[in-house]
Amino acid sequence: MSRWILLPAVFVSLTMTGCDPQINIAGAYFPAWLACTLGGLILFWGLHLVFLKVGLLPYLIPLPLVYGALITSLTCILWLLFFAVK
Repeated sequence: MSRWILLPAVFVSLTMTGCDPQINIAGAYFPAWLACTLGGLILFWGLHLVFLKVGLLPYLIPLPLVYGALITSLTCILWLLFFAVK
């Protein structure tokens, strides 16, 4: 890798360490990813109920892998909607 490509990457990684979004809840600051994870879990719970109602649960194999991917996807979508899109 060229030194001219590596140098800006190192500079950006060192200067952007304090730029994570934080949410103020009752005077305490929480990281935004924590709120997005909580929202992703709530959305997942709703989708789980829909899966049960529709009868889709037996077709979701392997269940822990599918549910883990679904929670991760919903969390990332919430992050993109609320913090990445300006």
